[in-house]
Amino acid sequence: MVKTYLKTLRRMFAHHITRLVSIILMVLVSVGFSAGIGMATEKMAYSLSDYYRSANVSDFIVRGAEAIDAEKVEKLRERYGEDSVAQGGVIEVKGGSLDLGMGAMLRLEGEGVGEGITRIYFCGEGTINRAETVQAVPLEGGEGERFFEASAERANRDLKGFPLGKDVILSLSMGPISMDYTIRPTSSVVSPLHMAEYDDPSMTEGEDGEYELLENILYVPVREGKTIPFLPMNEVYVSVPELKKTDLFFTPYERALEREKAEIEEIFSEEIGAETAAVLTLHENFSFESYNGYEGKIQDIGYVLTVVFLLVTLLVVLSTMTRLLEEERGQIACLQTLGYSPARILSKYLLFALVGTLLGAVGAFFASEGLAYIIYINFKWNYVLPPYSSHISPLFFIVSAALILAAAIAATAIAGNGMTRQAPAVLLRPKAPREGRKVILERIPILWNRFSFKYKSTLRNVLRYRTRFAMTVVAVMASTALVLAGLAVLDACLFQDIGTAAMLGVAVIVLVFAALLNAVVIYTLTNINISERKRELATLMVLGYHDNEVTGYVYREIYITSAVGILLGIPLGALLCLFVFEVMGFGALSKMGWYTWLLAPLLSLIFTFLVALILRRKILKTDMNDSLKAIE
Repeated sequence: MVKTYLKTLRRMFAHHITRLVSIILMVLVSVGFSAGIGMATEKMAYSLSDYYRSANVSDFIVRGAEAIDAEKVEKLRERYGEDSVAQGGVIEVKGGSLDLGMGAMLRLEGEGVGEGITRIYFCGEGTINRAETVQAVPLEGGEGERFFEASAERANRDLKGFPLGKDVILSLSMGPISMDYTIRPTSSVVSPLHMAEYDDPSMTEGEDGEYELLENILYVPVREGKTIPFLPMNEVYVSVPELKKTDLFFTPYERALEREKAEIEEIFSEEIGAETAAVLTLHENFSFESYNGYEGKIQDIGYVLTVVFLLVTLLVVLSTMTRLLEEERGQIACLQTLGYSPARILSKYLLFALVGTLLGAVGAFFASEGLAYIIYINFKWNYVLPPYSSHISPLFFIVSAALILAAAIAATAIAGNGMTRQAPAVLLRPKAPREGRKVILERIPILWNRFSFKYKSTLRNVLRYRTRFAMTVVAVMASTALVLAGLAVLDACLFQDIGTAAMLGVAVIVLVFAALLNAVVIYTLTNINISERKRELATLMVLGYHDNEVTGYVYREIYITSAVGILLGIPLGALLCLFVFEVMGFGALSKMGWYTWLLAPLLSLIFTFLVALILRRKILKTDMNDSLKAIE
């Protein structure tokens, strides 16, 4: 008995290997995409958090219009510790000069000083906001109390960078009095506060009300007994030890951040009330907040599209398993006559669904890990990336894989339970075909009479099995909508001047996975339809139909069903695009190029055509003898 059962189990897997592969591919693509997007956002968050801790980034910057009161700085040190508070200063010089008022003028001269804004930080050489050195040159000939060895922010798309080893002169003139200080950049660095590769704003508003972009950044260390006296120490950097125990931008960090901000504001309440000081968090830092914003946009894409990906996969997996059970009616009857219980028989098909889903999930895990890494690396276009976090983020994978698995098992159990409780004599007979009725088009004679016989036959077959037709149409419709959404995001990044190179990479990934899902959906459903039609195909062959006539009989149905799904997928895709644009905060349906609306259905049609070519051999290899054998 056990040997017979195992033999039927092995034969079932061998006979339905194509369906097993289809389930594996469906799960791999949809779960791989869903989990990959989710993992990518968490990896971005954890990578930034690890970097934040290693560089000891300041959680708060207290910025004043004038020098910060030393008494207030001391209170901060009492609360957070001596090494957690550092005092510094910042000024911005535009076009090489800064009017300080009352006849005082500050000038910055030297190679690298342009017409834009140069920000100069003056700070102690502490452990807060540790910068990473990119390049350095030895100091030569530096001496004198007015000489300062400095660092310059590395050059990128917006920042010009200072030539290393070349002196820059900072001078203050007040009428006839002039004081000059020599600043020599000897190293190029990446500060954690300026990890963005472009669009780093200054503190200076332009004529349009927007903040102007920085052109250069200098870091001038201020040592005890050696300072530039006319520059106010108007900033305090605070790294809160408690906040370093949590990860950036997660709920525990945000709650602690608000609590500590209130404490600091209490210390500086008089200055803040007079609008001479402000307590800034990392949310006011462009690099950190924009990085966090991109993470949120990717997560939004994931939430919207994952729902559609999983729904399409659920639909196709359900269709695959229920129709497999229909084909196995004879096998189920045979096992019943051998004395197997319904539960034992059903376990065979539950195992099939379980194996297909689990194998797909295993592949999806590795695909999602790779996808998360690819998405992360894409952001090298936008940021000097921190090291990729080793933190494992299985939640998205577990949820999406568990959802597919539960649905496949439930559908198999429900459909199989009803079938295994039927009498063997009933199951041994082929399921009675649907009662012949006029399809809806036959009720429109002016249209119906214009069709030739072969098209009438095709339309009857398509519309006769409404459930099969509806499931195929819905699956193709949803997958086409996903392709349109992927093209829409790509179009927004490329041609609507929205987003960045990193977002462009994400859009390409969305499009690739949507196209893969679309292709697998069309292949799976078409392959199932052909498997169910073997007797019809064999009959046509016996009647002497040529190869092209036999394949045309199937192809017409494929093209009609796919065309209906594709046409309905366009309005559904438009709604999906609207939703995607809404949650992401960029893009517009009205600005989408005409080619986007054309490419989405065209891609689906190409996939349909390729599937038809791939399955041609299977159609023509139909065994007439086996297919037409009388089951009785």
